[in-house]
Amino acid sequence: MKTVLVRKLLKQVLNTDRQCWNMERFKTILSFVLIFATGLSFGQARYVVHLKDKSNSPFEISNPVEYLSNRAIERRTAQNIEITEEDLPVNPDYIDEIENTGAEVFFTSKWFNNVLVQASEAEVASIELLSFVDSVEFVAPGEKLKSNSRMADLEDGEGTEALQTDFQNNLIGVQELQNEGFLGEGIIIAFMDGGFLGVDNTSPFEHLFNDNKIKCQYNLVENDDNPFQYLQHGTQVLSTVVAKIPDTYIGVAPEADIMLFITEDDSGSRPEFRIEEYNFLYAAEMADSAGVDIINASVGYNTFDSAYMNYTYEQMDGNSTVITRAAEKAFTKGILVVTSAGNEGTSSWQYVTAPADGPNVLSIGSVESNLSKSSFSSIGPTADGRIKPDLMAYGRSTALIGQNGNVGSNSGTSFASPQVAGLAALLWQRNPELTNKELFDLLLSLGSQANNPDNLYGHGIPNHVMDITAIDDLKDKNLLVYPNPFSSELQINSLVAQRLYHFNVIDASGKMLREITVNSDYDGTVTLDLDDVNAGFYLLEIQGDSGNPSIHRIVKY
Repeated sequence: MKTVLVRKLLKQVLNTDRQCWNMERFKTILSFVLIFATGLSFGQARYVVHLKDKSNSPFEISNPVEYLSNRAIERRTAQNIEITEEDLPVNPDYIDEIENTGAEVFFTSKWFNNVLVQASEAEVASIELLSFVDSVEFVAPGEKLKSNSRMADLEDGEGTEALQTDFQNNLIGVQELQNEGFLGEGIIIAFMDGGFLGVDNTSPFEHLFNDNKIKCQYNLVENDDNPFQYLQHGTQVLSTVVAKIPDTYIGVAPEADIMLFITEDDSGSRPEFRIEEYNFLYAAEMADSAGVDIINASVGYNTFDSAYMNYTYEQMDGNSTVITRAAEKAFTKGILVVTSAGNEGTSSWQYVTAPADGPNVLSIGSVESNLSKSSFSSIGPTADGRIKPDLMAYGRSTALIGQNGNVGSNSGTSFASPQVAGLAALLWQRNPELTNKELFDLLLSLGSQANNPDNLYGHGIPNHVMDITAIDDLKDKNLLVYPNPFSSELQINSLVAQRLYHFNVIDASGKMLREITVNSDYDGTVTLDLDDVNAGFYLLEIQGDSGNPSIHRIVKY
């Protein structure tokens, strides 16, 4: 039976992209195959069975209440999204026939029409003979999933001092939204991660249980409903959004409802196989059916323990990887998908990882306390030339809560991403009429360099205070303000001769920080010294003697 699996692996290897083939890759794959052939027997393994159709389904498009929650249907209706055949569950007769081979079926995908099974090589051979089966894909070795199971490491961070969330929250304008009463009520955010250790027994998360905030929870790695295990990465990510400690710590959207899914296999030796991408797919469909609004995925994929599963940069095109296609499909259902850009900035890879390459996936990079890009933060462009990341948030020594319930810090784009997901929740609560696409575009428009995005910062740091209607219409096109972002001085050049300028510098809370009146040089040039202004996000109002007012977003490093 082991020989059958070895042949299957070699067959899959030889069917991979031959353009990327080289001897080093062959040696890596051959070594992996030899492990199987020389005594490391897994007995069963995990496979995705791809099906040909949904023929003779007992479910109907006209009766979605059988397979979608009312909230999921309402989301589609509000955004004029049709319910189609891809929303229909996998044909249950097909599942029965697959199980009759002896294989265990664990999760199914409506969108991609497949099922995840745990099976022996002989059972896989029988599955491949079924008329409705298109193909069988090996996704992970070994037996991991528990049958009919229902159950009712990262370090603590870089510091243990009682850090505050003021800086990271104020950077994206959270305090003003919270002061207006927007705390995320009525918005559901799903978190896909590798473990939420301590969430169920520490006080900063107690309100999630007292107020029935957890709408769904599942561990797809081992097939049980206990996400409160393994590692604390998910705990730390979650804390930036919903954790609360009076007078010490508050997340971006502390009253949002949540869903918790373990999709990353961070148990045991923490192997990395493509099954984790499919776990994301199945979790996203669970979340969709239950009515989720926003998905945060602080995950990223480009390489795996089995080298033949690895992706190339050319596949970071928004349409090739399993997880990116799953995230894009979630977007078509009216869900906003937010993800970390990746921490590859100092590696030979450098670029964003999947699913951050998706055109409709909001990918978030990291900035330092001085608002410069964190060295580890992945860059763009995607393989097809699109700008990535999309936005930035504070990801260096982010204030967060660990498994022990104490405030600490950690660094990575994993912790920048949920801050923007939380901001999106506040904005959606404030503007419930928006579609997910309109919310996506709004967030980009609030970026500090929305008018000049690049492959280091994307559209920059979003800030709610920058939500000024038609701000471009308030600009004098004859005025040039640069550099932006700036470190100490701003240059203002006018294409129309002007001698007198009046400047107002307004901070993210709307407070007037500076009122400056200066005479320009004969060529209309002014140097504005703002060295004593703290790093941050500002509006610069300019009134020249020509009478044309102008407003510009500016960011100081």
